[in-house]
Order: sequence, then structure tokens, then C-alpha cells
Amino acid sequence: MRHNNCYYCGSNGFIFKSYRFEDMAIIADIKIEKKHEGWPGIPHGGLSMAAFVELIDIAKESATLYPHEYHFRFGGERLSCGDAVRCIVQKGDEKNFFGIFGKSLQNPYCHCRYSETHVHHYSNDVIAILKQNMDAATPFIIPNMSVNLINNKPGNNNSRMFYITDYQLDRSYLIARLHAPNNFVPMDDSSIHQGVLCSLLDETMGWSTFLSVWQGGVTVELKITFFDKVYNSDDVYVIGFCDTVKGEYGKKIASAYGGVFAQKDDDMEIIALAHGRWLTLAGFKEIMLNYLKHYSE
Repeated sequence: MRHNNCYYCGSNGFIFKSYRFEDMAIIADIKIEKKHEGWPGIPHGGLSMAAFVELIDIAKESATLYPHEYHFRFGGERLSCGDAVRCIVQKGDEKNFFGIFGKSLQNPYCHCRYSETHVHHYSNDVIAILKQNMDAATPFIIPNMSVNLINNKPGNNNSRMFYITDYQLDRSYLIARLHAPNNFVPMDDSSIHQGVLCSLLDETMGWSTFLSVWQGGVTVELKITFFDKVYNSDDVYVIGFCDTVKGEYGKKIASAYGGVFAQKDDDMEIIALAHGRWLTLAGFKEIMLNYLKHYSE
């Protein structure tokens, strides 16, 4: 309701044009449009995450405390462009909210939990990356599924530059260097919307699993703890790396860690840390390779 003309917004405001309160819940109805597409024909996972972030922000009766955590779990029904869905956020106790997103309340597409009382434990390896050289030798262009999260001007290249670096831990790190943070759609206080950061983490970490497994995947679970705000005047880095892979060929579960960092003067501040799991399928490989081929031409 605070800005327009970004990936999730229209000319009249946020993803949803209106919302309503019913008992202890806040409800918004959303129609999935073509512009919300992630994989061909299905919505970007960031659509539901950003809707939850916005509704929870509206529902809170007091200022947000740091740190706080969003826990997203995907599964259940499949959604397609053109579907009408409902996002419902229910208040638990004073600092906890729960939500569902989908066509069906019995088998929703996504569940969300927001908490200001619990913080997930994350790998120290994410923080250790900051001690490494952020510039890798090999640039790697991947498609930017959420390109419209950023207010690109007509004619801009709709892709972001990622850098893959192999460290001594024998892992591939994916680093997104965002040199034009002023293009981010800001909140009222010029901070970047947390729904945008959730989506960028989802993409960066998800692509890191692809580079490790060489099978495309869909998000199963994503936990993100925010420690501070990041502003549209900051230089921003989004980092992801695949941690473990389980399962047989054709169907594997890959987990990844990630983080959002802001360069403020000479300091690199932690904005968010994340951990997630992706279900990877062999059938998605060709789709992702076709995306890579298209964006490298």
C-alpha cells in the first residue's frame, strides 16, 4: 500500500488493492498475474513471502523488534498464473503471527510464521565469506526472475551479475553484487522492503543449489532472520551457498545458507541470515539451462 510500479505492485498500491480484518485475522485477496511468474506458468515464491511481510507489518500493533524471523514452508497445492488466492495472517501471542497463502485453506501453497522471540542458528561460513575477496575471477550471468522487484528503466539489461568463487572449503559461493541500490523500491523510511530481500535470498540460494546439484528445484522451506534494515543508499551483497545434498539422482533435497550484507563506509554489516531447502528434479535441468543460454546471448 506504500509504493507502486515494482514487481509486486500495480498502479493502485501493493499486490493486494485492499485488506480486511476478521476476528483476529487480516485477509487480502490476490490475483496471480503473468508478471508474477517465476518458473514458466507458476508464480515466483517471493509473491507469497512479500504478501506475508506486508500483512504482518500492518497487523503488528507495535514497532518491529530486531532480530526477528520469518519461516516460510512451501508445498501443498500448485498455483498458476491467473489463479485467485487468499493470504491470511493470524495473530498468535504478542510477538508471533502465523499465515497461509493459497486457493485452499486445507492444503495451502505456503505457510508462514513470524516470531520476535526465536532466532534460528545459522552457519558461521556465511559470515566467514566476508573475509574473502568479494570479487571472483569468473563472472556468471543468470536470469533475474524477480527483475521487476527493481524499478528498472526501459532498456536496462534484465539480469544481474553473480560471481562464483571456489574457496578452500570446496564450496561454490554465489554472490550478487547490487551496485544500483537506489533502484530498489523503498519503504516510507527509504529502507528496502523485506519482501524484496526475501525474494533475492530465495533466488540466490536457490541458484547455488542448482550449481551444486545441476538439477533445477523449487523452494521447500526458507528461514530468514533480520538483524537490521538496509537502506536504498547502501551497497548491498546477497550471498548463497549449497551446504548439503541428500537423495538419489532425479529427486534430491539440497540445503543452502545465505545472507544479506550492507557496505556502510568501511564496515560490512549483517542485515539478514538465512537457511533453506530446495527439492531438485532432473526435469528442471533443461529449463534452467535454457534460461542461462538465453541470458548469456
